[in-house]
Amino acid sequence: MKKVLSILLVLSLVMVTVFASGAGEASTGGKKTITIGAESWEINKIFLEHAAKEFMAAHPDVTVEIVTIADQTKLSNYILDWAKGSTDVDLVFLDGGIFSAEYAAKGLIYDFEKDLNFFKDFPKSNFTAGSLETGLQNGAQVCLPAIYEVYGISINKQMFKEAGLVDANGEPLPIKTWDDFVNYAEKLTKKDKNGTITQVGGSIQFGNNLNTILGAALYSQFGNVYTSDGITFNVDNDYVRNMIAAWQKGIQSGALSQSTFVDNAGGRNGFKAGQIAMCYEAAGRWMEAVATIGAENLALIPIPGEYGGTICFGCQMVIPKASKNPDLVCQFIKEAVYGEYCQTNAFTTYGKMSVIQKHFDAALEATPIWKGIADAMSKAKPMITYEESQKWLEGLDQIFQSGLVSKTTTAADMVKQILTLSASIRK
Repeated sequence: MKKVLSILLVLSLVMVTVFASGAGEASTGGKKTITIGAESWEINKIFLEHAAKEFMAAHPDVTVEIVTIADQTKLSNYILDWAKGSTDVDLVFLDGGIFSAEYAAKGLIYDFEKDLNFFKDFPKSNFTAGSLETGLQNGAQVCLPAIYEVYGISINKQMFKEAGLVDANGEPLPIKTWDDFVNYAEKLTKKDKNGTITQVGGSIQFGNNLNTILGAALYSQFGNVYTSDGITFNVDNDYVRNMIAAWQKGIQSGALSQSTFVDNAGGRNGFKAGQIAMCYEAAGRWMEAVATIGAENLALIPIPGEYGGTICFGCQMVIPKASKNPDLVCQFIKEAVYGEYCQTNAFTTYGKMSVIQKHFDAALEATPIWKGIADAMSKAKPMITYEESQKWLEGLDQIFQSGLVSKTTTAADMVKQILTLSASIRK
């Protein structure tokens, strides 16, 4: 390293290395080291490099190293390492809390409240309403949210104007039902003289966010995601069958993009490029399009449904019990991750909302488009994280990505497949 205070960025998959004494040991010269594992988007959009530099400047006796988690295989491998009492990371960022239920079920991660007394000098009142709930597993605070997000529909207003889908004030017409969504998408879709689609009406995230995409659609209609058992997705009803049929119609007509089948960023990239008119996924996608489309041509509207709510989810942080410096990691979270720079810039730049109330309020005033889903955000609730969450997500992806394009699979067939999948996984 060129400087003592530099950050080690590992740009390829971190190979499994067993340290019998665990991470977080004092390095040469009496310095302590804490190692953070995060995906590249988390490093960039939560400004973790800045957090590390800021913390090291305030604590010259500490080195903060960041390693890039290249894929989710590494997250699965942590189970084996941590069960042996060894770790090469002290703090791990989990997209949507994936694997957290399994880590917690096996007793591999700390409870921030009971084990680490995190809230003794950092009270829960500092957090935005509902954000801490996104890190609960069976009532235990085994995760802390770094940021959180909600779902909504980002709109290209200029495309809506061209399609005549605006009111007298030039604002997009409301989308009250999923039939509205698909009908609008068909009107927004353009083709050239050869019949080739040049502008797609809409995109739904049918990739790595499908679990919450489906959950948010249920919540916006019913005010709940689950049946009376509190854990099974409430899909066995005519509303969901009609919703899936509408999505299927849009996919097969070309009015809805299939890009997220193969590329999780396909929908948002198309929206940013001015090629897709509507984007239903994490609500912050409109912010990523400001540079290319302009804030004046963007809007954010709520998900269709009678209740009008939305799902919130967080990028979660966990500390393995194999770490030797959990208290130092907690200090890093409080001072750096929850500091003004990371929390405010993640929100105003990327739409990754602050979990700290004072930073949230300041950022919201700077980005008034968010007020388009203010009512939905006030009702936002987190979803349950299944123990076999990855199996559930992969199963949903397979059902939707094959069923939506099929000429013989009906929406009713897809609902039956979802119920069969649900019955097969550990929750």
